[in-house]
Amino acid sequence: MLNNIISLVSGCVTFLGGFLVVWGAVSLGLAVREQQGGSQIASAISTIAGGAIIIAAAIYFGQLDTSWLPN
Repeated sequence: MLNNIISLVSGCVTFLGGFLVVWGAVSLGLAVREQQGGSQIASAISTIAGGAIIIAAAIYFGQLDTSWLPN
């Protein structure tokens, strides 16, 4: 049961992180195309990095050891 919950949470958080990476890439593309200031570009890069960190955390969370649970 706990394995199913961990898998579900990990999948949802991975999806959220992927969404942030895509959103950041779109924002970066728009900032470069519109030749906006460095703050818009920095914000987009921060969003991409944050999404990547969230994905890494979700992968780590999905690998938690639940072998100590009784069957």
